[in-house]
Amino acid sequence: MDYALERFTAEVTQVLVATGRVPANLIELTTPKPNIPADLALPMFKAAKELGQPPPRLAAELAAAITLPPDSLIGAVTAVGPFLNFSMHPERLAAAVVSEIQATGVNYGHQDDGAGHRIVVDYSAPNIAKRMHVGHIRSTIIGQALVNIYRTLGYAVVGDNHLGDWGKQFGVVLASVERDGKPSAQGEAALEALEAQYARYAAAAKEDPALDEHARLWSLRLEQGDPQARALWQWSVDLTMSAAQRNYDRLGVHIDHAYGESFYEPMLAGVIQDALTNGAAFRDAEGAVVVENLEHLPTFLIQRKDGGTLYMTRDMATILFRVREFQPTQIVYVVGEPQSLHLRQLFALVRTMGYTTTSELIHVAFGTVFDGEGQALSTRRGNMIYLETLLDDAVSRARAVVERKSPDLPEAEKNAVAEAVGVGAVVYNDLYQDPKRNITLDWERMLSTDGNSATYLQYSHARCRSILRRASEDGGASADGDLALLTHPSETRLLKHLARLPEAVREAGARYAPFVIADWCYTTAREFGVFFEQCPVLKADSPALRVARLALVAVTATALKNGLGLLGLKAPERM
Repeated sequence: MDYALERFTAEVTQVLVATGRVPANLIELTTPKPNIPADLALPMFKAAKELGQPPPRLAAELAAAITLPPDSLIGAVTAVGPFLNFSMHPERLAAAVVSEIQATGVNYGHQDDGAGHRIVVDYSAPNIAKRMHVGHIRSTIIGQALVNIYRTLGYAVVGDNHLGDWGKQFGVVLASVERDGKPSAQGEAALEALEAQYARYAAAAKEDPALDEHARLWSLRLEQGDPQARALWQWSVDLTMSAAQRNYDRLGVHIDHAYGESFYEPMLAGVIQDALTNGAAFRDAEGAVVVENLEHLPTFLIQRKDGGTLYMTRDMATILFRVREFQPTQIVYVVGEPQSLHLRQLFALVRTMGYTTTSELIHVAFGTVFDGEGQALSTRRGNMIYLETLLDDAVSRARAVVERKSPDLPEAEKNAVAEAVGVGAVVYNDLYQDPKRNITLDWERMLSTDGNSATYLQYSHARCRSILRRASEDGGASADGDLALLTHPSETRLLKHLARLPEAVREAGARYAPFVIADWCYTTAREFGVFFEQCPVLKADSPALRVARLALVAVTATALKNGLGLLGLKAPERM
């Protein structure tokens, strides 16, 4: 649908063309600087040069020649030096924005830009036989937000969880289970025990080459279909994904497919042969398959001399499968910055092989997670935080905030709000920043009810709902509301910002940037706070104004809940 801001922009172009004084190809509208009291501007430099006129004179002539149609969203046209500025009509803006949010509800912000196109998003990607930790949370959270955004833009989206369940590393897992047995514990505790077994075996293998060779042979047995290796592998996969699913459920993560590296094993010989056939790779004297001199990138292997495959081989097959199976316009990899070189090599190789002639490959890189002391979280440092522990800690801290702020809530509701607020704090702490930036776990800031935090945004939504409940308990208002009464400067600012959600969704998709949505949510909460302070709602000057302001509160709640939903945050009714 065409939203209010899109209609306003279209009307500006139409009235300019209708003057007959400036052709459409010379109309390049821009957003005015913050200190300019206008909503769109047309710099006259380009048009004036083409038409042989001084920019200020052309701006003045156009301002005089423009005729606004009845009921136009354009409220004023003014020439200021070489700029022609356009402002929205406050009363008509109010009616347009409130009406379209009321009409679309949970679908406000949805668009059809991506109709007929498909995007594959590769995200989360936990390692089998290991617990999910903060190193996985960024990929999981950012990836799910991008999936939400692209679906809102009308794309058919395939979320793909690329599981690390193959190769030499998994051979160490199998060898350690053979030596120490399966852990007797369940869930995360079993995975913790497996990690300890893995670490012991890997440390011993550094001292004993025979152990290292034994692990390598286990990985080969797995690739070759050995029944015992496959049975242990399946047990490990089931254990890991069962534990991961509990974390996904708490985070609101819903991934369409979970294809492990093992899924692509039948394709590996074919992609290696493809690379040899088209000259992208060669087999060296020892039998390894090598890629070199590719777009000035370092040399790398796609097959070891013993015939074993590598991450690169499996990633090649993954792309080929995705292109054949889904015919995507784009394949988006939400993967940490340290993997940039690997992905550059992979993308260059599959382009050279002709696998992606119709699919664009995108790497959405993200930075490192640091603790409150400024140290990168690392197993070696001993400060690693595992995802289940992180979420439990966040919810426990949030419960203390809920207890302090809303002690009268029923116990079950306190628990639900604490879960929403705690998990939301973790999610938003990631998404409000550019993914490339490193992030810090700062609980005081993350759970603050002021400033740029999930708690503040959720509290703003709950405040909207509280106002509407109180109005309902008071019996509402007897008069009909007149949306044209919403002309106070703080009302107009809030309305203009609500109207920006569809534009923010489009921008977030184009930039692979959930923080654009986070910024929209924060500004919405802030503008609502100003409106709430300056414009009495329940005690408005007239019944009609009261109803109009209640309508504005209601659509603010709807739009803010939609924005939070794009980020994967819940919007509690009470806090």
